[in-house]
Order: sequence, then C-alpha cells, then structure tokens
Amino acid sequence: MSVLRLKNGTTTIDPRLDRVPQFDERSREFPIRTLVAERAPLRSAGWACPGWLDQGREGACVGFAWSHELIANPVQVPGVNDSFAREVYREAQRLDEWPGENYEGTSVLAGAKAVAARGYMDEYRWAFGVDDVLRTLGYFGPVVIGIKWYDSMLEPAPNGLLEVSEGGFGGHAILVRGVSLRARLNGHNGTLPVVRLRNSWGRDWGADGDCYLRVTDLEKLLNDAGEACVPVTRQSGPLRAPEADPDLLRETGEID
Repeated sequence: MSVLRLKNGTTTIDPRLDRVPQFDERSREFPIRTLVAERAPLRSAGWACPGWLDQGREGACVGFAWSHELIANPVQVPGVNDSFAREVYREAQRLDEWPGENYEGTSVLAGAKAVAARGYMDEYRWAFGVDDVLRTLGYFGPVVIGIKWYDSMLEPAPNGLLEVSEGGFGGHAILVRGVSLRARLNGHNGTLPVVRLRNSWGRDWGADGDCYLRVTDLEKLLNDAGEACVPVTRQSGPLRAPEADPDLLRETGEID
C-alpha cells in the first residue's frame, strides 16, 4: 500500500484519508461542556441522517463529514449532495492555515469555518474528551470528529463494528451520529457501549453506510491527536455558496 504525503508533512495510506490535524489553542475557550451539563447521566440516543454521500477515491473527507452533519437532525439542510460537499472542502482549503489549494487535505477546524461562513451555524464548540462527546450525542446533536484511521478500519466486520489495531493510517473526518450504551451486535456476546458513525464512502460500505466503534476505542483515538467539533445554533438553509472572490472572478473573466 503506497503512502501519500499531505501538505503539512503528514502522510496517509489512502487518498480518502486526508484530514490534517490543526488545533487552535483558542478553541479551549469554547467547550461544549458548558452547554451539556456534566451531571446529566449518559444515555443512548441517535440522530437521523437521511442522506448518504460518497467521496469516491478522492480526498475531501472534511467537506463530506460536515455535509453529513448538515443533512442530519436536529436541523436538516435539504439538497446537500456530493458536489456541495466538495465545495465545502475546497473552501476549507482556502480557510486553513496552509497557503493555496494545490494540495491534498484540510482540517476539521477549517471545515467548521467554511460551514459557518455559509451561514449554517452561528457558532461551533469543541468536545474535549469522550464524556463530552457522549453527552453531546445524548442531549445535543451529532459530532464531527477528526481521528487517525488505521488500515484495520478500512472495512468493518459484517456486523458493522470497526476493529482498531495500529498499523498504517491516515487522518479521517467523519460524523458521529449516535451512541448506544448497551448495543447488541450480531456475532458479539452480550452488550457493549458503541458510537454510530456515518461514513462518506457510499451506502454500500459497512452497515448501510454506517459503522460502529467501541466507546473505549473512540476514547483512545480522541486522545491521540483527535478532535471533536459540535455545531451550535444551526440554520436550515437555503443552500448558500461562499462569498465570491473578486480577484478570482477577474482572472476567469466573469467580471470586469
């Protein structure tokens, strides 16, 4: 399996895995914890996502993860498709800390900025730790995460469960859209706490486009340069394109 190098020097084992870690220390001033009471008991919950996006063999996972969030409850944006997701990705590349767009990859943070710039959320906050993620899923809404994605995770088991074992990885952005504290999965004895993720590799992948991840594995991945972003005060649309860049339009001859 060939290794591809991304703009910031990180590498990926798969062109679809091009999330690049980018942490802004100022994000610590915006925790989701202040909106999700720590005393609230953990509970199972799921958020409908009535759309399945497919990034194909290219990158752009950040744009697709955020677009799945727009499709999902609690505030659904109609009309989101693969082309829209690629536009979000390209705009995120313009907004991230690495100059230019002639490279592969971008960050979850840049994706959040791109979605906010289009008016679909007035604010976004961060979950610092797995408990924040679980309480957000239980009481607030889906979570966009950026994590390492190992080659053992490229295909889930028949029951949809991902096995996380180190060995070759890239960075992936993906939507977490539910948590079950006592999931019963085929082929697994008893129950186990899992989160449910909507991947952007088409509806034929995994369990109808979804997969499951043990909460303990999610915790390990988040603790290893992972991140989790939560939209606040969502807006339902209509779909809006980014602000046009006058210099770019002049170059293409669209304005005088």
